[in-house]
Amino acid sequence: MNDDVVAPEATGADHADTPRRARRVRCAACGAPAAWEGDPNRPFCSFTCRLVDLGVWLDERYRIPAERRDDVS
Repeated sequence: MNDDVVAPEATGADHADTPRRARRVRCAACGAPAAWEGDPNRPFCSFTCRLVDLGVWLDERYRIPAERRDDVS
């Protein structure tokens, strides 16, 4: 099931009388459904998931791979 909703304007259709579903995404930390619009915690489902993700960054468990260079002075 695709949880992403495309706005009628993006398809070129004029559906002014069609109610628009709220876009839902998966939480980046736990995978739970989360509202996209109007959610101050996005892309997370809650403040707790935001803090968990921040803790992972602060513990330096997320790393960006890089090539080791021996010629650095």
